[in-house]
Amino acid sequence: MALTHCSECNGKVSDQAIMCPHCGFGLQKKIEIKLPSNRTENAYQDIIEKADVPNVQDERRTQKRINIKMMAKIDQETARICNISKGGMKLATAVAHHTPNITITLDNGENIMNIKGVVRWVGGKRSFSNIVEIGVEISAAPQEYYQFIDRLLAEAAKK
Repeated sequence: MALTHCSECNGKVSDQAIMCPHCGFGLQKKIEIKLPSNRTENAYQDIIEKADVPNVQDERRTQKRINIKMMAKIDQETARICNISKGGMKLATAVAHHTPNITITLDNGENIMNIKGVVRWVGGKRSFSNIVEIGVEISAAPQEYYQFIDRLLAEAAKK
């Protein structure tokens, strides 16, 4: 791993970084996420401990959203999950999606899940970054996904 400079803000970043930690600029167009072949026992617990359920609930939402930072793939392109619920999620990606139906691959440390979704909204690019935020409604997910969300909600409620 070597350090390089962000082409947007000139900050120092790892040559393996997906986004600049200083300005959020997407550094690479296509990233291969190597899913771990030997998972640690605490991988899932680490995700749960970092999850946070916001105190203020948006009245438009019928389900609680969990603020979480996790990497995922959208149709094989790298994305970051910003928040998640049983019915949808908000993701940040450097690649704009031109089709409404997408597949999200999520590794929660216990399971690798393929989730089908429909893009409901796309946020504009920020002037300092090429990252696009998208809102996705879940159309089909394995049972493990819903169990994962239930566990996140239960753990976050204990905090």
